Amino acid sequence: MSSSPKVVVIGAGLGGLCSAAYLVADGFDVTLIEKSPYPGGRCSHRDRDGYIVTTGAMMVPMGPSSAIRQAFDALGLEMDMIDVTGRMRYRMPHGDYDLPPGGGGLAGMVEFAMQDPDAARVLLGHIKTALTDWLPLETITLREWFDQYTDNEGVKQLFDGYCSALMGVRTHELSAYDFFLFLKHSSKGTRFGLARKGNLSLVSDLVAGIERKGGQVRCHVGCKAIMAEGNRIKGVRVKNEAGEDEFIEADIVISNLGPDATVELCGGEQKFERSYVEKLHQDATPVPIYHVCFVMDRPLVPDFDGCMVFSNNRNLIYLEIPSLISPGEYSPEGKYVHTAYGAPENFEDANLEEELKRTIDELELNFPGFKNEAEILVKAKFSGKYPAGRRAVGRSMPVNTPIRGLYMVGDGNAERGKIGTESAASSGRLAAEQIKQRYGTARL
Repeated sequence: MSSSPKVVVIGAGLGGLCSAAYLVADGFDVTLIEKSPYPGGRCSHRDRDGYIVTTGAMMVPMGPSSAIRQAFDALGLEMDMIDVTGRMRYRMPHGDYDLPPGGGGLAGMVEFAMQDPDAARVLLGHIKTALTDWLPLETITLREWFDQYTDNEGVKQLFDGYCSALMGVRTHELSAYDFFLFLKHSSKGTRFGLARKGNLSLVSDLVAGIERKGGQVRCHVGCKAIMAEGNRIKGVRVKNEAGEDEFIEADIVISNLGPDATVELCGGEQKFERSYVEKLHQDATPVPIYHVCFVMDRPLVPDFDGCMVFSNNRNLIYLEIPSLISPGEYSPEGKYVHTAYGAPENFEDANLEEELKRTIDELELNFPGFKNEAEILVKAKFSGKYPAGRRAVGRSMPVNTPIRGLYMVGDGNAERGKIGTESAASSGRLAAEQIKQRYGTARL
């Protein structure tokens, strides 16, 4: 019989799944609960009349240093992925730029954006300094960092589109520190790809691996309260698969529900130490994103099995065609499913309806005839309680909390320098590391 600390993970998003994977691989007694029928959260998919439609994320990190890949490795699993690293096209007002297959993409992008090789060389020198010698401080935004070195609007538009597509925020909303910290991380062998059979298939493999290691994964189970006594976790109260109230005893609770929802489930802010509560209210605006999934009888961008980032629009930022990347899996033969995203011009003051409409209008501006040919399957706003990001890059809460045994994972608790799905997964890895350090190796 196991004497390992009992762990309950709330929410089967990537943060919850990865923390569970790391802990069961080390012998911990783990139960993961998820209120929906499907694991994955914003890294999953749904079937819409034979079309695979993402619930959020498309490109998934898969390199050896990725916390997602390492979670699969910990369970002895393969990731069923199609590597699309480097298959990037950037659309700027004066034309399109494809990353060269042999590398040197950043220099080429900057030179193409600036249309001035000498000025590009000077700016690239400053970028190199920021990456290798002097990481800019948090006191200025990325836009302000560029303003001190160049008046070229083309390169500023390039990085505005780049940041919006990858992080959901603009250069005037992102600190120079966080951008260059991310760039340093992403330059170290990062690889990314598309799940061959969709994200739900990918995360279902992770669920199966957790269960084979002795963990329990219970869908259709929603958390009603996180119970603590004397500042120490005791367990969770849930509505179980049968719709009945149930108490699950636990020494450790890992919540993938976001900082605000987790604090509420614990009984409110009065349960937490003052500095934690003050941090909870700082820079707490979630990041919205606009999602448009549509089907056509032809690919909108012929013979392009990669990712397209836009720097020439107000809202449209990203497009890919999964049917070209993974033929026969995302759509029926002769049909092409497309995924597009838009970002607000100011995430803390977004006009959701207007900007979603403009995202669709900008698809037409970039690809005349789109509105006549496309069948839109989904047009959605990831916002409110279900945003694209619970916290903006660089504004996250810590993984540990003042309550002994309570941890939080997900993009609202991201490590600095991590973004998107990787930030959620790496928070799960960090939580597992902290738990193993605090409670020791599981005793079997």
